Amino acid sequence: MTSRDELIKREALELWNQMHDEPPPEVDGGTLLEIICRNLHIQDYDRVRSPFLRPTMILRPEEWPEARKG
Repeated sequence: MTSRDELIKREALELWNQMHDEPPPEVDGGTLLEIICRNLHIQDYDRVRSPFLRPTMILRPEEWPEARKG
């Protein structure tokens, strides 16, 4: 089974590769996401601060497809 940290790292690396033409820094997934999002002004993204974000829009780790396979 894939760990949460491995999934975050995989997603962060994919995002980095889509946004940059250089290799990613050698950091963990969470730090890489922080680097990527540092200048994105994410606080302006409506869904991040919306009181209308429904629980059905959130996928918890135990609901991940990888977790259901085990």
